[in-house]
Amino acid sequence: MSLSNLQVNGLYVILFLRTSPHTPNNFHWGLYLHGDATQGGTKYHIKQQGSGWIADHGKTAGVFKSFLLVGLFQIATIPTGWKGHADQQFRTYDSSLNSSPNITCRVWLLWVLALLQKEVNGYKLLKCADLSALEAEIIAWGNENAASADLNLQPRPVAVSKYIQG
Repeated sequence: MSLSNLQVNGLYVILFLRTSPHTPNNFHWGLYLHGDATQGGTKYHIKQQGSGWIADHGKTAGVFKSFLLVGLFQIATIPTGWKGHADQQFRTYDSSLNSSPNITCRVWLLWVLALLQKEVNGYKLLKCADLSALEAEIIAWGNENAASADLNLQPRPVAVSKYIQG
């Protein structure tokens, strides 16, 4: 897979293995908003630092080179005029990550996706109405592809959610 295979303005959940061998349902979760094949896009995720969590967002042209990457799972397409709004939503919880004792990368991602479900000016960035079903779909896909990620088989898979249209 290469960046040219990704949809311009596609929003992807990116999953990473936490253990080797893989423990079922145990992933590190993040988001990737693809720009284009030459510049890549922006990776959004939180990570543990010491006893707390920090935001770790940034541009990348090497999303497929990420260590322990399971793959990319498309959940939406963000119209060009909405990319700024989407970026704000991804960063909403950055300053309050350690206010919740139950925060994890998966919880953070689900909070952000809930923001994207909200209608703004008659438009929803995330069309899927059932985050639990979307989460289950992503986990099942991640478990199916974990063994190949553990072996670092290339290319890493890209899939599209059946809930992408709502």
